[in-house]
Amino acid sequence: MQWSTGDRAPGEQFAYWRELICAAFLALTPESDLRGEFAGRVTQWPLGPLALARIASQRQVVRRTEDDIARSPVHGYYANLQVRGTSLMAQGDRVTLLRPGELGLVGTDRPFRFEFGTDFEQLSLFVPAGLLPGPVPTASALPTHAGVGAAVRLALESVPAVRRPERLAVHAAGMLAVALDPGIREPPVKAPRTHAAAVADVEEHLTDDDLSPAATARRLGISVRLLHGLFAGRPESYAATMRRLRLERAARDLRDPALSHLRVIDIATEAGFVNVASFHRAFRRRYGRTPNEIRSQMRE
Repeated sequence: MQWSTGDRAPGEQFAYWRELICAAFLALTPESDLRGEFAGRVTQWPLGPLALARIASQRQVVRRTEDDIARSPVHGYYANLQVRGTSLMAQGDRVTLLRPGELGLVGTDRPFRFEFGTDFEQLSLFVPAGLLPGPVPTASALPTHAGVGAAVRLALESVPAVRRPERLAVHAAGMLAVALDPGIREPPVKAPRTHAAAVADVEEHLTDDDLSPAATARRLGISVRLLHGLFAGRPESYAATMRRLRLERAARDLRDPALSHLRVIDIATEAGFVNVASFHRAFRRRYGRTPNEIRSQMRE
């Protein structure tokens, strides 16, 4: 099934978009400043208890509110693969920026928000809650360039072309459950156990809520004492390295025109900073300018 705002006269597109979004998904509340000439397209493949949709559209904010949940109280998850553009995904106290090739989940039984600042495209798989047992990390990014994550992405991309798409969709949901398993996402041992490996681990897990010497040491298969020994005699400690990498990521995102729609607080959170005031202080100490000044310079 396919719906497009091109089927409606100018001025009616966004009202129709609201209708087709709710028809293709659960009750949702989209908003956009492009009301006059809004363009969007949704293609959906019903797959038994699952459903896959491809969404290509313009900038907007999509929320699932408490009222939406009351209108369609379905417990499940949307697994969204970012194909083009970026999206800011928020649920509970977690906020994550999805880039092309990353996959993120939101639960349908709690409010969530997606912010699309530019034209975008996503593949969205609805998975009933029973197919993803255990705690599901919502509003966090899952890379799909290698391992089980890559298999999930390939399955989602292949569903429209296979003869029995519902069977492949069930397999995709099963692989997704494996990819979300903490034992898969965080291998217990990472070699070699060197300073370079420790820095690489920090960079890979930069936005993890629990990033710490203990977490890095566990993944490297060493003691916390030995981990700190890898940084001994070097210009930066573990904590200083983590802070520098987070500041560098925030600075890159502030200079990226494709992310100019994001607030500074969103960029700080995505880089792994919990305290915005400390982020501003650390940023100014390192770069001699405030985050807003860096962004203003980019726009000149």
